[in-house]
Amino acid sequence: MNYLTVRTRNAGDAFVVYIDGYLNSLMGEEVERVVQEVLDGGVRKILLNFEGTRLINSIGISIIIGVVEKIMERNGVLAFCCLSRINRELFQMTGVARHVRVFDREEEALGHFSQSG
Repeated sequence: MNYLTVRTRNAGDAFVVYIDGYLNSLMGEEVERVVQEVLDGGVRKILLNFEGTRLINSIGISIIIGVVEKIMERNGVLAFCCLSRINRELFQMTGVARHVRVFDREEEALGHFSQSG
């Protein structure tokens, strides 16, 4: 599937969302919509790949927190990968990293998903 600003792909029983560009309200709303659609479709393992994301503003963080909550409510598993140093620190400072596993590479995260049932 391709969306206006967010690329996605199926990866076995997981779903990868590629966030490219500036994660602000517009991009964040698109990510939120895609994740909701995937959850509604029955997928419970979602990976957000931030390789193409250089900046995240406060609204983007707020939306990501909402995504974390939605996935937790559905007993899903969420992981992040390919975070820049500054975005990794941002997720640590805001507490998001306490609820989401962070991996350096997409392959590592997908391997974790396959081990988590």
